[in-house]
Formats: sequence, structure tokens, C-alpha cells
Amino acid sequence: MKTIFLDNWFAKFILFGSYHTIMFFGFILTKLKELSETTIRHERTHQKQFFECMEIAAIPSVLLAFYVSTWWLLLIPLFYYILYGVEWFISLVYHLFTDERIGGGKVNNNAYRASAFEMEAKLNQDNPNYLKERKWGAWFHYYGKI
Repeated sequence: MKTIFLDNWFAKFILFGSYHTIMFFGFILTKLKELSETTIRHERTHQKQFFECMEIAAIPSVLLAFYVSTWWLLLIPLFYYILYGVEWFISLVYHLFTDERIGGGKVNNNAYRASAFEMEAKLNQDNPNYLKERKWGAWFHYYGKI
């Protein structure tokens, strides 16, 4: 199944600033006509994280769907984004109070870079064997590292 979409209209619509590629619900969307192997590895790492988060959310979501409401099934595909957003927000608040200079997007950039998901992808994007060697839930090891 094709998971990388080059020169994608939706990527052009949702991405802003210097961002050109995104992993969106398991698909890699980019504004570019081609991607480097480094970028592909970075985004493939996010794909693995996304599917791992779906696995984590599956059991509680299904149980809640049976006993509370089927709306809980939406947690399965959204859990990665919920976790990512909560992590970013906590990091943003932290950087608001600890960064010396506020402005110019520095606080937001620091919060973005402090994400466990981003740290794993960024620190391993240059390793051509990483996706083969990577253990399940490798992003957990980046919590608490800033």
C-alpha cells in the first residue's frame, strides 16, 4: 500500500512556515516532489509511533465502547495526536518559564523539539538501520530528556 504522497495538495493546505512533510494518520504527506532518505526515515519513525499508540489505546477504547459509548473507539486513531498535544503543551509551559529569551518562536520550537516523539525521530533519522533495529515503544525512553 502506498503511504508516501509527494507534491500533495492536502500537505500544501495544512502545512505552514518551513514545514514541508507530515505523518498524518499513518500516511506521509509532503509538499515536495521528492524526499531524502533521512526525511523518509524520520517520518517512518513517526508512523511506527502512531501505530504503537493505536495498539496502546485499543484495549481501553474497546472496553469503554462496550460499556460506555462507541464514541470511545475514536480514541484509537487519535491517541497519538492527543499524547503529542499534551506533551507539547506541558513542554510549552515548561519552556515559557525556563527559556531566557521569549519571542521569535523560540519557546514553541523548544517545546516541539522536546517531544519524545520528535527526539526519537530526529536523533535516529541518520541511522539507515534504525527502523530495522528499533524496539517497540522506543519513544518511551525519551521521556524526561530535554
